[in-house]
Amino acid sequence: MQPYPLVIRTAGVDDILLLCSIARQTFLDAFDKLNDPEDNHSFINEHFTTDKIRESLLTPGVIYLLAFVKQQPVGYAKLSNHEIPSAFKKATPIKMEKLYFLKSFTGKGLGEKLFRYCTQWASLHGYSHIWLFVWDRNLPALRFYDRLGFTPFGQDVQIVGSDVQIAIMMQKKI
Repeated sequence: MQPYPLVIRTAGVDDILLLCSIARQTFLDAFDKLNDPEDNHSFINEHFTTDKIRESLLTPGVIYLLAFVKQQPVGYAKLSNHEIPSAFKKATPIKMEKLYFLKSFTGKGLGEKLFRYCTQWASLHGYSHIWLFVWDRNLPALRFYDRLGFTPFGQDVQIVGSDVQIAIMMQKKI
């Protein structure tokens, strides 16, 4: 496997259109064959608009990280400290809401590099745990997070379009 040098930087308001574009494409890359196309497009049109991304980007406690290979945007991550599950009574967790790459850049070790960057950032900012939701039918993601040392601690329901889905809650001590 040829190494891909990954450049990661924090996204700013000038990146809103880029974030919208990469969020839409990576969501389709990840879920196009797993969800009904109408549900995917409904979800995208609700969650990945310029207004939603701008609002989220400007919210204190939210950070977007953009990943580049040869100056081409290839993925992104989103961290947020707004939601704290009751399982973290004596911890300071941060939620990794998004970690996605374009299809042509998956399976090349870049997701792990961006994840490691997220955990370093979280640790430097005083967080003790990182947690996330993974769709129970997204077997590649479940294997990925298991390999990184995440453990399940609950589940929740998430809705994509009209499809009610089970999401596994996973956590890892940083």
